[in-house]
Amino acid sequence: MTKKCPECGEFVPQDAHFCANCGHDFFDSSSGASKSGGGLFSDGKIFLVLIAIVIVVGAGIFLSMGFGGNDNSDTADDAPKHEVDLTISNVDGWDGESSGKTSYALYTEAIFNKVPSDLKGYNIKTTYMDKNNTEIGHETETLANVYYDTDYSISFGYYTTYKKPNPDHVNVEIIKDGKVIDNFTSKIDIGKIDYLN
Repeated sequence: MTKKCPECGEFVPQDAHFCANCGHDFFDSSSGASKSGGGLFSDGKIFLVLIAIVIVVGAGIFLSMGFGGNDNSDTADDAPKHEVDLTISNVDGWDGESSGKTSYALYTEAIFNKVPSDLKGYNIKTTYMDKNNTEIGHETETLANVYYDTDYSISFGYYTTYKKPNPDHVNVEIIKDGKVIDNFTSKIDIGKIDYLN
């Protein structure tokens, strides 16, 4: 047994809830006004609405992951690079004897090409390394205690030990508020350190 759709005239099974041709709801209690004329979810518009929602949600995820042009990494604003620039000019040292023990000292000299006007929060860590890239020793100082305005090399990173060191290179790290923001490395000319010759 069939019934005729009042909207399009198609014959559908008697127990059909919707017309298979036009989508007319046989159980809708509203007047016989046409529903196919532009409701938001008719004539395939639901598909377009769903696509628009997916695009908006996808764009939100894309932008929140940092692909939208804003660099939210730790180094973007928190730790500006190259606020300190230096050229390591020399690593030197001396030995001395006290109470029958010989001590050996190393220190680094560098020309500071650029420093920030406010030295607050800046530290400088000088690490002496051997040929195997093993740390011999290091010294960490505030940049304010090391730097002064001069056109000449400044000495810093004084490290003293009772074991004769065999340094190969020095690594100088610039640290701002606990984060390393720059790094300078230089090979050590051991011919310039008297106690190593």
